[in-house]
Amino acid sequence: MMKDLITLSRPVNLLIIAATMVVMREGVVGGYLERGLGQLLIEDGHGFTRSELVLPEGFGPQLPIHLFILLVLSTVLIAAAGNIINDYFDTRIDRINKPGEVIVGRTVKRRVAMTTHVVLSGIGLVLGTFVAWRSGQLKWALIPAFAIGALWSYSTYYKRQLIIGNGLVATLTALVPLTVGLYEIPALQRWLSDPPIITMPNGEQYLMEASVRELWYFILIYTAFAFVSTLVRELQKDMADVRGDEAEGCHTVPIVWGMKWARGMTMAYIGLLIIGLLAIRMYLLRDPFSYWYIGIGVIGALLLSAGFTYQAQQRSEHVRAGQLMKLAMVLAIGFAVFIRTLP
Repeated sequence: MMKDLITLSRPVNLLIIAATMVVMREGVVGGYLERGLGQLLIEDGHGFTRSELVLPEGFGPQLPIHLFILLVLSTVLIAAAGNIINDYFDTRIDRINKPGEVIVGRTVKRRVAMTTHVVLSGIGLVLGTFVAWRSGQLKWALIPAFAIGALWSYSTYYKRQLIIGNGLVATLTALVPLTVGLYEIPALQRWLSDPPIITMPNGEQYLMEASVRELWYFILIYTAFAFVSTLVRELQKDMADVRGDEAEGCHTVPIVWGMKWARGMTMAYIGLLIIGLLAIRMYLLRDPFSYWYIGIGVIGALLLSAGFTYQAQQRSEHVRAGQLMKLAMVLAIGFAVFIRTLP
């Protein structure tokens, strides 16, 4: 039963959530600071290397590592609880769409699934509130509370409503990278308020007076990408699950407006993502690596997903289109690892 309970939590999706938060902290925030060091070394002109610098105490992401780990754990536990409760209320739909994959009510008793949801949500809320309190930003305790309420409302009601359910899931997904920024950037601003000093091997000293505006750009770009790409994934899932959803009386886009409209909206959202990525590549990231990584990797996966969506007729084909969309999302997350190397 434990194995099936873990399967209900969708561990691959949880791993992606955790990885997203880690790369937002180490790749985006940490990479932003490392890029600043690289530019300083170039401007200094003495040919020093990073290892020769004497960096100020605490250089790097500012949320203490133990609080960051608890923040990730809180987010993952709440997401796992949401996945479980979603399957709990989707049992009848899943018996039509994917009868061989139904777990709740078979290998996992319904009361066990509900209890697990409550326990994981409770622990996630406590951990999230603790992090908000200890970091001096108690207002962000609203984030885990909102996520728990939104996941319950989605599973019990909004999933069956036109567009609202898709938007709610997209909002929750977008909160994952945004949450890291909401904690890390204010802490970094406080650290920079009394400018730290970088000392060169020859004794020259430089004050760190970096602006965090560019850092916010990166965080908000990832937030927007997560939101729109999740809208695509939700539409693709709605098209794959149309038979079961219709039998259950759901009002998803392919049921209310038809498959043609659902495909059209999916293609429009993918087009919006591609236009946004091309603009970013043109105006913010002009180096060869970004050109090929975004152009061949991320945009290539998006185009494949769009092509499979356009041609899909069977449920398996819609699922494949969704898997390609997930690949594009993972590749986009992975780009953050290379931010520190960008010119």
